[in-house]
Amino acid sequence: MIYSAVIFDLFGTLVDDFVSSVGRMHAELAVALEVPYEPFMQLWRQTSQMRTIGAFQTVEASIKYVCDAMGVRVTQEQMMRAVEIRLQQIRRALKPRPEALTTLMRLKNNRCKIGLISNCSIEIPIHWPETPFADLIDSAIFSSRERLKKPAPPIYRLACDRLGVMPEHCVYVADGENHELTAAASVGLHPVLIRNSTSQNRLELFRESREWQGATIQSLAEILQLTSAVP
Repeated sequence: MIYSAVIFDLFGTLVDDFVSSVGRMHAELAVALEVPYEPFMQLWRQTSQMRTIGAFQTVEASIKYVCDAMGVRVTQEQMMRAVEIRLQQIRRALKPRPEALTTLMRLKNNRCKIGLISNCSIEIPIHWPETPFADLIDSAIFSSRERLKKPAPPIYRLACDRLGVMPEHCVYVADGENHELTAAASVGLHPVLIRNSTSQNRLELFRESREWQGATIQSLAEILQLTSAVP
């Protein structure tokens, strides 16, 4: 079957996984806020779920929450510095992987609709308009904006609705975190696992990747074989 739309995962698919640089980011934030590293890191990690489902709609709000939990009052200057560090980290994290932009451009030239679903904190949608992806992806769904995250089936239906396509006409490409491929299939999308150096290194974390028996690609460009121009 030839599909008329492709929805991509973000981290581990269009960009490298974010985990590898998190430790450095925590250390930089702790220094800027003049707070002890270990307690800050522990509390920041504990807010991961809250940040992903949109409990904080600004970068400042998430940082303030952790500082308040530590009983620390920070100055406006410290907060501004910490926010900038966090956004700089996001800019670095959103560097396109090899083939990502060329694949998206070719899909767009073929009149294929392109979507994105990402479980992420608010920094990603804040910075998104400045990325090279923004002009190539027709609809981007961020969990922190929608207050809905993968693998909940409604987020996949929302992505299809925003693109104006039926799920059965759409491919979903991801590295298999959070059972996202199985969830995509449950609502009618055609799920495709992308295997790459990042996902291979994290197979122990992604049980779905280890056990996946469905369609698999090694590079983003391979997805072009499943799509064609829309009549």
